[in-house]
Amino acid sequence: MPVNPVTCDALLSPDLAGAHARARRRRERVRRALVGGGTALVMAGLLAIPLFLLAGLLPWQGLPDDAWQRLGVLAAGSLRAAAFAALVAVPLGLATALFTAHFCAPRLRGWLKPSLEMLEALPTVVLGLVATATLAPWLKTEVATLLALLVALPAVLLALAFAFGARVRRAGWLPLWLLPLPVALVAIGLALGARSGTVAIAPANPWNALVVGLALGVAALPLVYSVAEDALFLVPREQAQAAFALGATRWQALTTVVLPAAGSGLVAAVLLGVSRCLGETMVVLMASGNTPIAGVDPLTGLRAISAELALVLPDTAPASTTWRSLLLAALALLAVTALLNRLAEAVRARLRRRLQGLPA
Repeated sequence: MPVNPVTCDALLSPDLAGAHARARRRRERVRRALVGGGTALVMAGLLAIPLFLLAGLLPWQGLPDDAWQRLGVLAAGSLRAAAFAALVAVPLGLATALFTAHFCAPRLRGWLKPSLEMLEALPTVVLGLVATATLAPWLKTEVATLLALLVALPAVLLALAFAFGARVRRAGWLPLWLLPLPVALVAIGLALGARSGTVAIAPANPWNALVVGLALGVAALPLVYSVAEDALFLVPREQAQAAFALGATRWQALTTVVLPAAGSGLVAAVLLGVSRCLGETMVVLMASGNTPIAGVDPLTGLRAISAELALVLPDTAPASTTWRSLLLAALALLAVTALLNRLAEAVRARLRRRLQGLPA
């Protein structure tokens, strides 16, 4: 088909090109305005939270001694809940991340990773309900059974993992081969505990820090796992392959090459997991018993700052002593969680710069 010179001249005319350039610049300005406006709105909303809390505390009139004492008990409860949850989430999350990133078969990883990350979408009120209705009554008489299973399961699994042949370990399907074993071991332990009829360790309260730690640890597990696995995958495969070429085993390559390189990301995963546990409300509110008890005993109840805010603040008179103490507790909790998140992001950024060869 012949080309019409008049049409070509019209398309190439300076006026038409200028009109297209002006329209493109207008579209870019609109997009920048929308993105900038949305960012400013989000930042204003985030900044309004601490400003609101500070405005409620001003003018500062001080707090009585009993208010400071109660705030100390609440802070201790939050730290105790986060500590016991971290004892569950951090070892399981890091171990699972190490397996899926370094030992797992690709097909198994493609099924396991999304399944674990889907747990993060599970409503925490469901975990609180399970902990309150099922876990707490069971632990009232079976704490000794739980402790025995926590010791027996890793020992038996580790012994059988070493006993399995290298071919199965290299294929990365070892957990599926061993899956019937922990199920049978747990079933036997539960049956023996139920038949014994004796209570070796009896909690003072069925809703206690141990129940909170187990339920809250499950809630924080997907976050720890996801961040840790991403950090391990940021380590270039060439480094581990170079270790293999020098005769290192998978475990030697993991401990001498991968873990030192991904250490900053693993620390960030731990910090984010602790921050997640400190800010949780529903699990602590439903499974802790909400008894303001200080101490480190996992078999006693606790009352966290988040639970105190949810229970007391709606019925508190504004500008009262209790109101100001709750606002101060909320401000402290916000500051601690923001600091932990900022520190975790700084550690992750340091890991990315180091793996990209940039100065840390």
